[in-house]
This record gives sequence, structure tokens and C-alpha cells, in this order.
Amino acid sequence: MTQFLDFNLNQTYAEIKERAEALPVTSKEAWDDLVEEYVNEKREVGELDLDADSQGIIEELKSMWPEYEKNLNIR
Repeated sequence: MTQFLDFNLNQTYAEIKERAEALPVTSKEAWDDLVEEYVNEKREVGELDLDADSQGIIEELKSMWPEYEKNLNIR
């Protein structure tokens, strides 16, 4: 299983959400791209185990789009 060093899904979601709001991200496609970019950055700086498959974490974070999207509708 892929692991971030001290990985915390909620913290990771919060970091991605913060980036998404700054851009802003307003579509599922843009959210998915941002998730992949974020995970790849973490791999490059050594915060993600390079020997492990990161696809599971990517899919889990991508599946959090509805939570982010709910916040878009509030604004």
C-alpha cells in the first residue's frame, strides 16, 4: 500500500482543497488533475514511498470531489 510519511487523508484533502480554492478549481476534471499533480509532487520530494503504487491514494482523493463541490455551491 502506498503511504505518505505520516500520511493523513484529512490533512492531505485540506491541502489539496486549499490549492483548489486558490486556483480556483470548479470542475471534476480540474480536481482530478490537481490530485494527480499533488501526489506526483509528494513522490518527487520523497514524501511518498516511490516503491509503492500511489493509485489507491489518488483514487481516494479524487473520490473526495463531491465534498469539495458542496463547498462551491455554498459560495
